[in-house]
Formats: sequence, C-alpha cells, structure tokens
Amino acid sequence: MAVTLKKLFQDNAAAFRLSLSAGQNGLGNVASWVYMLEDEFIIPYFHGAELVVTTGMKCAVDSGWLLALVRRLHESNVSGLIVNTGKFVMTLPQDVTDYCDAHDFPIFSMPWEIRITDLLQRLCVQIMDDQQESVIHDRAMRDAIQKRENVTEYTDTLGRFYDLDGRFTVFCIYLKQQNQAAVEGNQNREYLLETRIRRMKQAGGLSAVHIGILNYESYLLLVLNNAPEQMSQKIKDLILHVYAEAAASRQIFVGVGIEVEGLANIDKSYNRAATAMRMAMYQGTPAVRFEDMGIYKILFSVKDEEILYSYADEILAPLDRYDRKNHAYIDLLKTYIREDRSLAGTAEALYMHRNTVNYQIQKMKELLHSPLRTVEDLLPFQVALAIRDMERRAE
Repeated sequence: MAVTLKKLFQDNAAAFRLSLSAGQNGLGNVASWVYMLEDEFIIPYFHGAELVVTTGMKCAVDSGWLLALVRRLHESNVSGLIVNTGKFVMTLPQDVTDYCDAHDFPIFSMPWEIRITDLLQRLCVQIMDDQQESVIHDRAMRDAIQKRENVTEYTDTLGRFYDLDGRFTVFCIYLKQQNQAAVEGNQNREYLLETRIRRMKQAGGLSAVHIGILNYESYLLLVLNNAPEQMSQKIKDLILHVYAEAAASRQIFVGVGIEVEGLANIDKSYNRAATAMRMAMYQGTPAVRFEDMGIYKILFSVKDEEILYSYADEILAPLDRYDRKNHAYIDLLKTYIREDRSLAGTAEALYMHRNTVNYQIQKMKELLHSPLRTVEDLLPFQVALAIRDMERRAE
C-alpha cells in the first residue's frame, strides 16, 4: 500500500499553494518517491510511480519541452508532475493540460516564491511515514490471516483500512523470480497495480471499496473489501495486464479466493486463493478461480501429496499392471469417462472399432471389480485419474 497523490495534495495544498491544473482522474495514482527533474535524460532510470517536481527551465529555450516531458513521464508510468511556475513557466500551456486531462496524468502548479527544497522535504517525510504505515498494515493482515491470538491489536489496526464486517476476497499471486533485476522490477509493478486499481475505483465511483497489497511468505496478496462481483474478474485481467511480460513467459500464477463475510474469515479466502494458485501452477495457466476448480478444490487442498498419489496408485493398480503389457487401459478408462460411458463416442475418440472397445471395457470392468455404470461407480476412478494428472504436471 502506498500514499496517493490525492492524499499528498490534500495535506500540502495550503502550505505550498499547490493547484491541480489537469489530470484530476489520476489523483488515485500512488507515489513511491519524489524527485527533482530538470533534464529528461534521467527518466529511463525511473521505476514507475514517482512524483516529479520541475522548474521547467528548459522551456526558456524550447517552448515544446514541457509537453514532451509529460508525454515521457506518462509513458514511463510516473504518477504526476509539479511545475514551479513564475519564472521559466509562467502558466501551463493549453496543449499540456489537454494532454494531462486526456491521459489522467495529474499536473500541479506551485508559485515560484515557494521553496522547492521545503516541498521535497515535506513530501519525502510523508511518503516515508506512509511506508511505515504500510508495514504496520502488512503485519496486522498477516496476523489476521494466520489467526494469531492478538485479535484486538490487529483488528484495531486494520479497522483504519477496511470495513471489518464487510466482504473480503483475497488474490494470491506467485511470481517466479529469475534474477535481482526481475525482483526489483516486480516490486515497482506493485505500485503500478495499486495505481490502476485505484483508477478503476475512481472511474466506477467505488469509494466504498477498500484494497490492500502486501507480501506474504513467497506470494503477493491483493485484498479486496466490499468489491462488487464483477470487479474481481476485471482485477484478475488487470493483474495479468500489469504483469504482461511475466504472463507471456508463464512466470506469474494467480489464484482467486472465495468471498467471505468479515475479517474473521479472511483466512478462508486466502487458503482458497492459495489452492487455486497451486492449480494454476500445475496447469501452466495464468489464473484460476477457486469457484471454478470443481473436484480439484478437494485435491489441491490436500497438503500431503503423497496421500493423493498413493490413493491413485491403489485405485488404478489393476490397470497399471495390464498397461505394462501395452493394453493402454488407463487411456481407455479416461476416454470412456469423458465420453459419458458412450461406446460409440469412445470408439470414435480412440480410432478403434466399437466391438473392440466393448470387449476391452468389459475386461476393464472385471479388472476393476466395478460395473462402471453409475456416477457413484465412476467417481473413485475420476478422482484417481485427476490425481494422476496433477502428478504428471508436477513432474
């Protein structure tokens, strides 16, 4: 969690005579730090979510410099710009404010007589204070998820950030880290993700929705509080968009937990999200909702995988012994179940004659000591095959 430009503006507008000139819809952007800039060549070194301050001295020799600057800053995911007006920039040009409004990029003006050093010091202190507040939030949320005994302490803390009696949904995000540069890049994308979600809130008039982003164990967690149902799908898509490169290279996996009532049940949403995330990893798919997992809800919730694998081996052992003689009964069983016990469908799927399929299925029923007729007959074998699929993907 990070401080927004709206908060910085509200807290400092009077003292530093700040005026918002354009880009009001971007006030939900978060600020990771504040920098003084007089030369655009430093921009490639930004990570994103910075707040920039400039006197615009280059405008004295290049009237189009300020427009070029805001374009570069916006493209680099900088959060906003403060212009010290009155010497090099008398008033903000119309083309600059038009661009900022069109791209939701906040731009502020501050009179020349205000000392920039005082502003920078105040903003840096406020951002550091907010970062400390984020540390307190993250510790309290971890305690809530782990259901620690200090309930009064962490509920008092989290009550400053959330509606504790409201609805909670947890997203569990796992990023495969390849090197230190990737780690740092992903950390900066956390700010970008929070910024995009806050923009979504503002655009949708969702002031009652609260969000939190924190690191938990080896995961990144996103907490939604009182979000409408359709927002979860949009945020899942937004996560994959913000981490587009990681998604394209299958380096990110997202699990979406169930919605629960009240902070006291947030551990349930987290556990379901982590379960869905594990399934996403097994399947090699970017994101999975727990509610869409079907029977895998149970299988991926079992922490001791050896229990699952031994169960599958026990159920399928008769077919395994015959498959070592190249009868391929495991594939036959899988297809027979998928085709809803249709001989014709199974024969077509396996490119076999119907009579051959019928003979082998009768033999398979003898081996399994099961008529394979009803849903109850098939369920143990469906579960065993699903476990085998999990085991194969884990290799």
